[in-house]
Amino acid sequence: MKTRTIVILISIIGIVGISLWLLNLPRSGFALDTFKIGYIDLNKVLEAHPNIDKARSDLNSFALKTKDDYQKQLDAAIKDKNANEAQQLKADYEAKLNAAVAKKWQELLSPLLNDIEEAAKSVAKAKGINIVLKSDSIVYGGIDITDDVIKAIKK
Repeated sequence: MKTRTIVILISIIGIVGISLWLLNLPRSGFALDTFKIGYIDLNKVLEAHPNIDKARSDLNSFALKTKDDYQKQLDAAIKDKNANEAQQLKADYEAKLNAAVAKKWQELLSPLLNDIEEAAKSVAKAKGINIVLKSDSIVYGGIDITDDVIKAIKK
C-alpha cells in the first residue's frame, strides 16, 4: 500500500513538473535551463539493497509457518463438511494466507523502500535534480541515477 502511495505521489509530482515545463510556466522557482528530471530503476535498486535477501528469507519463513498454521485450522474446519463446503473453506483459507503473506511482504519492504527514497533524495540533491521518477514512467530523456542510488544505499 505504501509503495503504491509513493508511486502515485512521484507520478503526480512528475506530471506537474513536466506540465509546467511544457507550458513554459516555471512558477515553482525553477529556471527552465536548470530544471532536471532524474529516474531510477526501482527494481534494480531494490535487488541491490543489502537487506533484500534477509527480507526474502524472513518472508519465506513467515509464509511456511503461516501456511502450516492455516493448514491445521483448515483441516479442523473441514472435518464435518461436505465437498462443496470444504472446497469453499479451502478457497477462503488460501485467500487469507495470500493476504497475510502480501501484508508481511509490504511490512518487510517498507524500510527498504524508505532507504531507497532517502538515497534518491540525497543523490538528486547532490546532482541538482528536481524530480526523480521511476524509470518505467520515462519515455525519453532524464538523468539515470540508478547506479548512484545503489552506491548510496550500500554505504
